[in-house]
Amino acid sequence: MGAVVAIKQPGLRPKAPSFGDALKKAATTEPKKAQKATMPTIVDAPPDVKVAVDEYQEAKTAYKMAEATLNHNGEIIQDFVRQVQDAAGFVGRYQGSYAVMGNIHQAKVIYANKFSINSEDEGELVAILGENFDSLIEKKFSVKLKAAVFEDEALQAELMDLVGERFTDFFETEVKLAVCEDFSRLVYQAVQPEQMDTLRTFARQYKPSIR
Repeated sequence: MGAVVAIKQPGLRPKAPSFGDALKKAATTEPKKAQKATMPTIVDAPPDVKVAVDEYQEAKTAYKMAEATLNHNGEIIQDFVRQVQDAAGFVGRYQGSYAVMGNIHQAKVIYANKFSINSEDEGELVAILGENFDSLIEKKFSVKLKAAVFEDEALQAELMDLVGERFTDFFETEVKLAVCEDFSRLVYQAVQPEQMDTLRTFARQYKPSIR
């Protein structure tokens, strides 16, 4: 009797890995958080260490007070510079940074062309920017797996075997909005002065740096 020979049937493909196994391989494990232990107190530290502890805590308090002063006065400076910037921008003399003189010192206020925009506010931005919307706002697309795939084993098996033309059955596209390059200057040519405050509620510019 001759040897038995395995015959490969045409048209059959190796079994695809399971969706669950694929998820496990891609998952990252978070390290286990250590339990909070009782903190011992060292009361007999050397004199120089005791001085360092006191000076550190006093400096930390002074830092918090200084930070509060910076935030308060920073808002005053930013508001003033914003008014000057808007007035210049609407007459075609936009500047992204200004130096402001005090009685003794000088502060430089620098705005970057960085804005935070919620894609859900697209309709409001279109209403404000009108025909300028497409040139000022860019749409960025990203694709993610639909949540339903994680709950349906049949979809998981089909996805792992072959996606093919059924792309939209498994994935959904997310749209994000971003300002164009030089938006900070160009926007003054797209809106009226009375529209600027409304625009800034939907396109929020990052806070400027003050040096």
